[in-house]
Amino acid sequence: MSSERFHQLTTKHSNLRLRAAVQRRELGSTMNEIEHHLSGLDRGIGAAQRMIKNPALLVGGVALVALIGPKRLVRWASRGALLYSTAKRLMRLRRPD
Repeated sequence: MSSERFHQLTTKHSNLRLRAAVQRRELGSTMNEIEHHLSGLDRGIGAAQRMIKNPALLVGGVALVALIGPKRLVRWASRGALLYSTAKRLMRLRRPD
């Protein structure tokens, strides 16, 4: 094998190793994001399960919907969700990385 061919193969090998390292880092970052979102979902499911197991909360929720009305309750919930997501983004912007 010629010295030039050996140099080409060595360079190609180095480039492939660098690309693999970058891809591993990106995959790790993506996995962390997915894990973060899934942990939030897991907490939400756990909270819903705890609420379902508590009959007083179920009766209170049904009474709340009956008293306030489903349309108004949905409107309040959507406004609350918007305020929560806005506050969460603002806190994330203020947090030093």
